[in-house]
Amino acid sequence: VLSIESNGGASPKADSEVGSNDQNFGFGMGYGNLTAAIRWNHLFSDKLFANTTLAYSRYNFNTDFSLRSSTQDVEIYNQETNTSYSGNSSQELSYDYLSGIEDWSLGVNFDYMPHPKHDIKFGFSYTNHKFFPGAVDLWIDESYPDTSLNLSIDTLMDFSGTTRAHELFYYVEDDINFSDRLKANVGLHIGLYALDDQESFISQLVDLDHYSFQPRISMRYLLNEDWAVKASYAQMQQNIHLLSNSSVGLPSDIWVPAIDSVPSQSSHQVAASLSTQLANGTYEVSLEAYYKTMRDLITYSAGYSNLSSTDTWQNAIETGGKGESYGLELFLQKKKGATTGWIGYTLSWTNRQFQNINFGNEYPYKYDRRHDVSVVVSHTFSDRVDLGFTWVYGTGNAISFPQAVYLGLPSQGWNSQGINNVESYGDRNSVRMNPYHRLDLGVNFHKQHKRYTRTLSLGAYNFYNRKNPFFVYLSEENNQRVANQVSLFPFIPSISY
Repeated sequence: VLSIESNGGASPKADSEVGSNDQNFGFGMGYGNLTAAIRWNHLFSDKLFANTTLAYSRYNFNTDFSLRSSTQDVEIYNQETNTSYSGNSSQELSYDYLSGIEDWSLGVNFDYMPHPKHDIKFGFSYTNHKFFPGAVDLWIDESYPDTSLNLSIDTLMDFSGTTRAHELFYYVEDDINFSDRLKANVGLHIGLYALDDQESFISQLVDLDHYSFQPRISMRYLLNEDWAVKASYAQMQQNIHLLSNSSVGLPSDIWVPAIDSVPSQSSHQVAASLSTQLANGTYEVSLEAYYKTMRDLITYSAGYSNLSSTDTWQNAIETGGKGESYGLELFLQKKKGATTGWIGYTLSWTNRQFQNINFGNEYPYKYDRRHDVSVVVSHTFSDRVDLGFTWVYGTGNAISFPQAVYLGLPSQGWNSQGINNVESYGDRNSVRMNPYHRLDLGVNFHKQHKRYTRTLSLGAYNFYNRKNPFFVYLSEENNQRVANQVSLFPFIPSISY
């Protein structure tokens, strides 16, 4: 069997502009994915099946920021020329950050069943990565009554050149049925990651020092017909880092590759759960606990700003970070009847620790989400009408935000003299954005025809028009420092047929 697939999509670019007196601020964010794949399936025998996939993918992400301001009746005195100037001034700034990843990959996967008690899966995958972590398109135009002060900049700055890398992994796993009560999955993932500019990739294939060995095991034991216990352990290595900015201002999360000075990150995770069925299988309830440790994490250095720094990402980060994530997950599902659905609740903690961040103390990760709730309900009124809704809630992201302002050292210039205000941010990520919650509704009307079924679907995204925070920024209003929240995706109705 040979199949060809392709899909692509770009986000509708999210733009916003707000103004305060003579100042206008705008931002935008866009991302897009393009994927294409060719698959070939082959059945060698009733015990051996193979799937081969050749794929291409490209991911692009950009954020842009613009600021326009003007001031009336400005007076400037130039000491060098002993001349006074008066008139209007204006400043315009446009900043566009671009990043992306392009991949070519080949994967071959086998499914082998030598015995009814064994289901063995094995194979390999090779990916050629091309990383483009960061470039900035910067445009600045400043105009003053004293034209000698005018400034005009229009440039493209490549902060991080293209990085190419090879990633290869082999895997084998076996689903083992020891008995009707005991089942296990035992596997091993063997990975190789190498930069394209290092020694020959072929020579590294035979050098075991370049490989990582990642065992995984999971087990399930039935206590009786209704109760089950599960446990698992997994060791993993990830060769791509997510570099997140958790300060105020436009978010700039980018994916960057592991390189010589930035090793791959690794993790160990254990989990255990207890589940049961109630009312003859109508309901299912489970409680799971997990604990995960991470090492060789990265983060932006203290005080970094992508609007003011021209360093490459390698020179703007802290490495060697440690992390942990742990929590409890409660899940309740109704599986039978006209009304079905589930409720999920997660209580979790995710922390980071770096030697030169937050005085070496542990702090919450940007995406540390203390409470996460999901409610999904579907009700079938008849063969012709059904209704569904989804409600989600999550604790807001952790960010670093000014806690206090104090007077700094005096500054003196050719046209000003005074004391600078210095903002104190306190502990890293010690402030929470507003929580995220949203209700989505949908209703379907079906009509059965002789050869086909006609369905009319009406829906609403963010039904009660919640202004969920996307990011926050600081501005000056009436000589005061003011925090502003930017929100995306309000109430959006939909119809399909």
